[in-house]
Amino acid sequence: MNENLTQSEKILSSLCYFSVFFAPFLLPIIVWIVADKPVSTHAKSSLLYHVYPYILGVLSVLLLAYANGSFESHLNNGLMITLNIIAIFIALLAFYYVIYNLYAGIKVLLK
Repeated sequence: MNENLTQSEKILSSLCYFSVFFAPFLLPIIVWIVADKPVSTHAKSSLLYHVYPYILGVLSVLLLAYANGSFESHLNNGLMITLNIIAIFIALLAFYYVIYNLYAGIKVLLK
């Protein structure tokens, strides 16, 4: 994105990314609807990056629950260990997207 943002547009755009900690869906949706083009593009992007950690987190928890017998599964040890490793990898990927929101917000502020 090669746009020149004013200081207030930079702050609003970066707040959309940082809102993963305080208003993950609400703030980006409102800014996306209300703001003009450069800021609304950042809001839409941040909303997408806010959704990823939640989807991946739920998937990771469900996979861990299934692998560890919460759904009365009868898995052998090798499959259970494999599912746990996959669930941990998915959880780390969710954490990556939270960190990426911080990176993107700082990047917009410093641009």
